[in-house]
Amino acid sequence: MTSSTTRVDLDGNPVKSLTICMIGAEGFIGSHLCEKLLSKTQHTVLAMDVYNDKIKHLLEPDSLPWVGRIQFHRINIKNYSRLEGLIKCSDLFGSAFLCLRVRI
Repeated sequence: MTSSTTRVDLDGNPVKSLTICMIGAEGFIGSHLCEKLLSKTQHTVLAMDVYNDKIKHLLEPDSLPWVGRIQFHRINIKNYSRLEGLIKCSDLFGSAFLCLRVRI
């Protein structure tokens, strides 16, 4: 499916574009999830992390089809007021860092 194809729900109604708040966008899971969201949907991504090295390729080129649909916010999740403001601006909240670390 290309990004120009209109996505529909189970009833055949067009799916509206969402603004998705992605915490942990710099990590392995978050960076790949951002890339898939941008390439396969018309959603906007608010990517948040303390670094952006792994998603620079999503942010810089103006020739990519998702130009203008991703914003990077350098933020430490301890900054609750700024984090809360960004979450309130989004339709959906995603977190790539909610993985449990288990010691064996």
